Amino acid sequence: GTAFVVQWDKVYLQGKEDMGSFTFQAALHSSGRIVFGYQEIPVPVLQISASQHPVKAGLSDAFMVLNPSPDVPESRRRTIYEYHRVELDTSRISSRSAVEFTPLPTCLQHQSCEMCVTSELTFNCSWCHVLQRYL
Repeated sequence: GTAFVVQWDKVYLQGKEDMGSFTFQAALHSSGRIVFGYQEIPVPVLQISASQHPVKAGLSDAFMVLNPSPDVPESRRRTIYEYHRVELDTSRISSRSAVEFTPLPTCLQHQSCEMCVTSELTFNCSWCHVLQRYL
């Protein structure tokens, strides 16, 4: 296939099962395109309480560090460091809607010296004849 798709099907908010179930997808395409598809969103996202867990929609880069817990030596505390985020306007998320992220061009797309030297990218990259790739 040309895409990796994950679907969350009939997901309920804890303690709010009467609100209805959510069904949505995230698709990562081989081209680098990312699509979030919202099939069933029973209530506006802005109405979901963030008191027990943050309510977020979008993309972020992050890494996780496991640190020993000072209180319980045999357990570890997870710390997530987020360093870049693209947030979606949650008021625009509704049933049967989708959001698409298209990757920006990069140096690695170029497969030849000619493509490299005629590129309009503003990066400070150059073609390496030994490796036969854009650096």
